[in-house]
Amino acid sequence: MLDSILLNYEIILAGIIFILAIVLHKLFAQVVLKQLKKLVKQTQTVVDDEIFNALQTPLKFIFIVLSFYLITIVLKLPSDINKFFIQLLHSLIIFIIFWAIYRCIEPFSFVIDSITAAFGTELTHGLKKLFINGLKSFILLIGLTALLNEWGINIFALLASLGIVGAAIAFAAKDSLANIFASLTIIFDNMFRQGDWIMTPDVEGTVEEIGSRTTKIRTFSKAVITIPNAILINSAVVNWSRMTNRRIKMRIGLEYRTTPKQVTNIIQHIKDYLQNNPDIETDPSKAIMLIHLVEFNDSSIDILLYYFTKTTGWQEWMEIKEQNLLKFMEIIENEGAAFALPSQQIYVEKLPDNLP
Repeated sequence: MLDSILLNYEIILAGIIFILAIVLHKLFAQVVLKQLKKLVKQTQTVVDDEIFNALQTPLKFIFIVLSFYLITIVLKLPSDINKFFIQLLHSLIIFIIFWAIYRCIEPFSFVIDSITAAFGTELTHGLKKLFINGLKSFILLIGLTALLNEWGINIFALLASLGIVGAAIAFAAKDSLANIFASLTIIFDNMFRQGDWIMTPDVEGTVEEIGSRTTKIRTFSKAVITIPNAILINSAVVNWSRMTNRRIKMRIGLEYRTTPKQVTNIIQHIKDYLQNNPDIETDPSKAIMLIHLVEFNDSSIDILLYYFTKTTGWQEWMEIKEQNLLKFMEIIENEGAAFALPSQQIYVEKLPDNLP
């Protein structure tokens, strides 16, 4: 009878502890954490805000874990069951610790900035992301090892005993390792960086993210294509963002009735216009300019225009090209010439006698 009363008392006390833990959990979240949030917002740096936001959720579980510990003491469970709950409690503590560390990696990434800055600003973003992903994987591995050790499982002995399974896993991880090393190649060779406009045999667009395994490219149709890094480094990659100048290449076809003097004047006027245009690159050490009569085509006399603009921006380049085309039309019109239209002439040596 006394044992039954004591058991009921222990159960009631355990329930009270659990309810009290929930209440304290709510109060801690609504009062303490709110006050701490106000304090960190008053500082001039944003690092403490990010750290606080990262630790908020793990901190809320402290009272739950504490109540769980007190309940195991109050209930006076049998040794075997009590041992199980103690191990479970330790596992929860390990989980919360490594969860908090994992969430703090991003806020503390400013430390990585000082390390990656030595490689130059162009490499910093890619290296930083690679370091962060590597640290996250390392923390997950250490946390998993600690949890398994708590339950008496030696992860290294387990992996060694797997034998063929371990070899199969290593073989399956081959592609992942290839992609990781490929990402290092992209970063250190400076093939491209975030925001660059690139083109490969398979895709063309803007680099949105360089990950440890894949690169995300947003195409001009606004779709996102994810490509493994190992494929990228084995492909011909054109980085259009590295252009020093942007090319304009076209042909102007004149009618065959255009005289040599008219052709010469048109070429000279076009050269003069381009040479005096501030938007066109005229320095021969930076870009070439070719304006020449090149071919007698089937229905036109062709002039080749090959030159470069100073801008590499697509929209501005299009505006410059439009202005140039209008000016070329004006030059040809002022010379009394005209653009040739595709046409064919048929010569008949003799017509039939019976034609009306």
